Amino acid sequence: MKQDLPASKPGIDVFPDSASTFNYADYSRRLKEFGVAIRRNQSAPVTSVKVRDKSIELQLGGSAAPEGTDNSPAASVAVEKSPRERILERDVERETDPERQAGMQQELDTLRKQRQKEDARLKAALAQLSTGSDDGSRFASLGSRINLVFPGGVPARALNPDYVRSALKSWIDFVPVERSSPPPPPISEDSSAPAGLHKGMTEAELQRLFGDPAKREASTEGDLHVEVLTFKRDGSTVEATMVEGVLVRFRQWSD
Repeated sequence: MKQDLPASKPGIDVFPDSASTFNYADYSRRLKEFGVAIRRNQSAPVTSVKVRDKSIELQLGGSAAPEGTDNSPAASVAVEKSPRERILERDVERETDPERQAGMQQELDTLRKQRQKEDARLKAALAQLSTGSDDGSRFASLGSRINLVFPGGVPARALNPDYVRSALKSWIDFVPVERSSPPPPPISEDSSAPAGLHKGMTEAELQRLFGDPAKREASTEGDLHVEVLTFKRDGSTVEATMVEGVLVRFRQWSD
């Protein structure tokens, strides 16, 4: 990809036969509203092509997992005990006054229930993001779509791979099938990942490995806070997707 693609079902619209081939305001709005599904310089397969009355739709990524997709197990996460809960756990055993001990135990039970409730909510949300949903969750599919739109109807000359490649040259670098050594796609979690990098990490732990992020993009998924952090180190880029401050996906590639 030569540009970021939004994580929305409509994708983006390109008008090859119009004086203005693209609406950048609409593109920016979709990126801001839905986030990024496929990033610039990331490789992804064309998983389907559909010719309609007034458009040619190219699905990129989607249900067919693109190269570099992180298919490793979901993050193992747990909400940490608060400092107050830890103190109460220690002090409730030492307290000799029954009335004070009962009050401390009641507060401790309340904090435990709150933590367990938040823990269950986060695990359920992460499980949903990992498995996807019927509406095409962008975290599950990592797919997007480009529509070549012809208001007067799709012309016969457009039904040609060379025409499609030319019309999308500003968006996609089509890698020839016969190329013997294609550029390496972003790699997911494997033996080549930086030592110590794993799902479930906090931002502080990532910063200890890579320093401050070079780029930070925030969005929301339902009631979840999502951030994509980009780190630069030793000629490579690491992109980390954080949900509620927990690392749930990462990918690395050479610059």
